[in-house]
Amino acid sequence: MPVPLRRYALSLFAVVLPAAQIACAQAVPTAATLVQLPAPAVWLAAEGSQRYAITQKSELLTVQDGKANVLAKNFSSAFIAACSGRVVGVNDAGQLQVWNGKAVETAPNTDLSPLAHPVCLPFGIVAATRAGDLVRFDPATGGWREAARTAANALPDAQLTLANLDGAGDEVVALTRPDSARYDHGILGDTAEATEITVFERHGLGVLARLKLPAPYVFEDLQARPVRLEGGRDSLAVVRSSPGGGAALALVSQTDGKLGLRATGPDFGQPQRWLAPVVGFGQLWAVKTPHIGGLLAQYTQAGDTMKFSAPFAGVSSHSIGSRNLNAAVLTAPGQLVVPSQDHRTLLALDCRAACRVTGKLALGGTYSSNLLLFGGQVWVGDSGGRLHGWTVS
Repeated sequence: MPVPLRRYALSLFAVVLPAAQIACAQAVPTAATLVQLPAPAVWLAAEGSQRYAITQKSELLTVQDGKANVLAKNFSSAFIAACSGRVVGVNDAGQLQVWNGKAVETAPNTDLSPLAHPVCLPFGIVAATRAGDLVRFDPATGGWREAARTAANALPDAQLTLANLDGAGDEVVALTRPDSARYDHGILGDTAEATEITVFERHGLGVLARLKLPAPYVFEDLQARPVRLEGGRDSLAVVRSSPGGGAALALVSQTDGKLGLRATGPDFGQPQRWLAPVVGFGQLWAVKTPHIGGLLAQYTQAGDTMKFSAPFAGVSSHSIGSRNLNAAVLTAPGQLVVPSQDHRTLLALDCRAACRVTGKLALGGTYSSNLLLFGGQVWVGDSGGRLHGWTVS
């Protein structure tokens, strides 16, 4: 199984110059301040005024006064989450790691999956195990204790999310019941794809709702992305695929306690074709075939189907085999930052009408982390170990 790229986040990194407002054909490089890290960042997260990064050496970093500071070693080699003054990760030994602002706290469990993305709640943490269980941890004297566990049959690399699907508060959402026989593509690191989405109550982890896909469909995805299109409830954006049609963007919502497909976009009409969703500001976007041509388009609902805008070519937001599904970001409605097809440049796009390039940021290598929007800036790490901050207008 390929080792996935991971992400990072940090504190007071850098001050950058605003991107020039220029036409598509005349976009020029934009200057930005950067910080040299001890190793490439793989995942970024932020909470309060602090930004954090996890590196390829499993180090947890924060950056202050233009310098990277190591907070902890052996923290995580994949993902971190930040909330309530804490940073949460799972190390390669399968143990929960929690930075409390002063030191690392742990739990005795060693069965957690280092490939899964945990979520943190105001008073707890939920993580996935290698066997697919979900476990809630609560604070205990000197560390964390297991407070609830359910046999969720989650993907071992599930990226857990929180969504308010019924208007009553956030619950835990996971892609569940993996199947290796329905669709052999493996674009996300292995050939086991989820066949269900399950919603769990955040305290006791009881099942609240579940959507099962009939064969031969799968969710060729690792996360169900909350997106609020209208009202006070979230829907979930996810990739649904089949051997006959390849991938399609699907929108899942909950009605009367039941999950259902609210709308589905057109698929490719052939197998081995995939798209990478981007959500934010109540909008749905996707990079279609990010590995071959990279076509960025906006999706809008039309009844039980989804239509997409004229695509903008030459971008990418994913590497084959990577579990980094957050390499593009909306900075405002209709405005995005997306990597170029070769992953060595960030492009600022204004797509409020036809998409046009308004700025470019050259990296010191290929991007190595997720893109993090924080404090009006876009943060990203590259394969040369540099952390870039970019103000885009």
